[in-house]
Formats: sequence, structure tokens, C-alpha cells
Amino acid sequence: MVAVAHEHQIVKHTLFGVLLASGRLSEDILHTVMQDEAVYPAKACQRLIDMGFISEEDLLKILGAVFGYPYVSLKNYKFQELFIENLSEEFLREARIVPFELKDNTLSLAINNPFDRAVLEAITMMTNHKLAVYLAKESEIADALEKLFSTGASSMDRLIENITKDEGGDIALEEDGDIDHLKDLASEAPVIRLVNMLISRAVELQASDIHFEPFEKTFKVRYRIDGVLHDMESPPKNLQAAVISRVKIMSKLNIA
Repeated sequence: MVAVAHEHQIVKHTLFGVLLASGRLSEDILHTVMQDEAVYPAKACQRLIDMGFISEEDLLKILGAVFGYPYVSLKNYKFQELFIENLSEEFLREARIVPFELKDNTLSLAINNPFDRAVLEAITMMTNHKLAVYLAKESEIADALEKLFSTGASSMDRLIENITKDEGGDIALEEDGDIDHLKDLASEAPVIRLVNMLISRAVELQASDIHFEPFEKTFKVRYRIDGVLHDMESPPKNLQAAVISRVKIMSKLNIA
């Protein structure tokens, strides 16, 4: 903790010098806002904005020059949901990060807090992608996350819709059907994300086990929580084979 606090003080002193050199803020104002040693750099920046000494956009542009992160406006950007394995909707909302492009193994994302290096390092480790980091206004990031994830349908509904579109509406496969096609479907991004979401929800609810239960006309997913099985939101019957095959692939079992 001492080392972290010391690092924050170094960053804050550097920030003080950069803001002073920008000519946007006087030394008196900076001393007033930053004199409290308990104030971390991100909090000091927020104080400057809240007190009306500098606009958020101007401050982000200055910080961008310091960190090497260009400023970007997300206001009119047309977002399309990206499949980034291991980055859940919950994580992105909590971290207030918007991924908006994946090209040649480089993931472009917008953040508002450039001081949180740990979350960027975590994303690099979780995705194995190089990162192209941009700075954006907090309100625009919040709006972008809503555009990405709040469509009036549940996360599962959106994933099922994507799978149906990819398969042209024909996904009524049986587990003993076309094995090659079934393996391909179970390895595609929407099915992977669907199964990952079911597992992530189980972890969040502290379930001890997950039951995938095929019936004649329905397919049920149930979580055992505190010893009791609970019915959960489940994929439709026509995705039963794809979901079960995906679980088998993850478990390194033969899907035939």
C-alpha cells in the first residue's frame, strides 16, 4: 500500500507540472485542488472539472498527451457489439470501458480514467490482444455502454438472435446429427459467448453446479444454489445440441 501511495504521489506531481505548463490552470488553483496528499490523481482531476476550472474534454486532451492516449468523441459513433472472449458486460460496465474495434489482434477501447493501469493490464492478460487506448468523456462512455447492451432484450435473447442470423434460422440440430456442422456451430463466437454467460451467471450466484437438462420439448438450465436447484433463463430447445457440444469441447470430450 505504501508503494502504491508513493506511485500516486509521483503521478500527481507529474500531472501538476503538465497542467501548469498547459497554461490552462494557475499554480494557486492547482495547489488548492492537489494539496491534500490523500487525493489521488483521478480524484484531483475530477475536482478540477467539478469546480469549473477546466472542461472534461480539455482535461482529457491534456491527459492524452501525457499518457499517449488520443482523445475520441463517441457521441456519433455507431457501435456494434464485439465478441471479446473473457470480457463480460458486467466487467465492462464496472470498469466503464467501451471496446469498439478489433482489427489485426489490436483491440481499440475507450476509457475515462487513464490512471487505472491495472484494469488495462488485466484486459491484456484476459484477451491476449494488443490494446489501442483512447480517452472519452464519462457520459459518452455510459451512453455507449447503453447502446451496446440495453436493447430492450436480455443478453441471452441477443445472443440467440445472433446465432439464428448466422445460421439462417436453421439450427435445429440433434446431438447425433451432422457432427462436423455441430462442432463448427459450437466453436462459433455467439455459442461460445452464450455458454460463457451461463457459466458466469452461475459463478456470480455462487452456484455449486450447473445442470443442462434436455427434455422432449424443452431444454432447461438449472443452478444448484445452497443445495437447491433453481430454474434459470434457458436457451431454446433448438440450441440444445450446440450448447451441450460446447460444454463437451470445453471439457475436452468427444462430441460424437
